[in-house]
Amino acid sequence: MSIDSAQQRARRSLLGLLAELPRGSKLPGERLLAEDFGVCRMTMRRAIEELILDGRLERHARSGTYIRRPIISSEMRLKSFTEELQLRGIVPSTEVISLKRIRANKEVAYNLKIREQENIYVAIRLRLGDGIPIALETLRISCRAIPIVTQENLGGSIYEFFADSYNVKILSAQSAISAYKPKVKESELLQITLGTPCLLIKMIDFDQRLKPVMTAECIYRSDLYELQLELSASPISVELNSRSTRKSAG
Repeated sequence: MSIDSAQQRARRSLLGLLAELPRGSKLPGERLLAEDFGVCRMTMRRAIEELILDGRLERHARSGTYIRRPIISSEMRLKSFTEELQLRGIVPSTEVISLKRIRANKEVAYNLKIREQENIYVAIRLRLGDGIPIALETLRISCRAIPIVTQENLGGSIYEFFADSYNVKILSAQSAISAYKPKVKESELLQITLGTPCLLIKMIDFDQRLKPVMTAECIYRSDLYELQLELSASPISVELNSRSTRKSAG
């Protein structure tokens, strides 16, 4: 058997194994796979490397090779987490970690445009896709805008809850994105090793009257979630560049 045909057979066998195992599963070692599929270890290694390049497998240092979980790609538009996942054929779910009614401190009061010490709800939710933790949210909701929030209200899209129960429609938001190193408890909830970098997205959500309703701090797993930004030069920049080019040419 030629080297090419042996590698193709190893690849087909690996793809068959990937179809049987759940996403995120660890593969057996190269030697065991080579013995099971009747190829040499070097051929199996090349087939594995091929699937890593294809994005089907990923290698973790000092741990092994795993079936890669799908990356959830967001276009950074104002959509609820539930809607975002449903559009990608992923089943969303939510675990409510805690819900408290407290007094707003100075910073929260400023962001929500309410008085300091006014009542707000603080909710912490774990958001999952196909049963896998993806994000950990801390929400601070103005009681002036949303008087009553229960754990049941937090089980799905909070945007839908606001609209259906209080006719409050979230139509715009301010956001900031930064790298974040999660704490021990946060890492445990997200099921990642301590020190794994995450994305932190901070948002202030505004209703149809441009009044702030809620702030959100969302920690996203960077291995499962990415943001896509579409950038373009402004017409002024393009015109200035064009003029500069013409002057240089002249």
